[in-house]
Amino acid sequence: MNKEVELYITNNYYQLLDISKKICKHQPQFAGDLLHFVILELYDKEEIKLKSFDLNSIKYYITAIMRINFHSKTSPWHYKMMKEFKSYNEISDNIYNISTEQEHYETELMMEIMEVEYAELNWFHKSVLDLYLQLESLKKVSKQTMIPLTSVVRYVKEAKHQVKTNTINKLNM
Repeated sequence: MNKEVELYITNNYYQLLDISKKICKHQPQFAGDLLHFVILELYDKEEIKLKSFDLNSIKYYITAIMRINFHSKTSPWHYKMMKEFKSYNEISDNIYNISTEQEHYETELMMEIMEVEYAELNWFHKSVLDLYLQLESLKKVSKQTMIPLTSVVRYVKEAKHQVKTNTINKLNM
């Protein structure tokens, strides 16, 4: 690694960490890992080719490496970190999703109440919600029924809200 790049990393570590946090804003838990992975990559590189080794060029170079590594599905960081993270999440999901009898009972009770509340919806809201659940798109419901999209959105929201509030009210009783 060039001494200028090493000096820049040493002096501007926290600034690079902030940049990494901005790159990973939707998954902030990876910010430190991404920065450290890129720093290790730079240390492993024998020669860094830049036109000039001024502060802005080095900063842009390191930022570009972080951005490419984070967003590219074929980058070394993605293969090493993200695939490990995804497999870890699958294992932990299986461990923590063991349901107890109480949780199962509560879920069944809630589902029964929701079914009753759904059955008590007026025919119009019920039919619009049925279409939405079948077609899985508000736009498709709008096209099929010739009802304006904004109205379909409102009707589905009203139906969901009514079922939700009535279910919560009955659960809290």
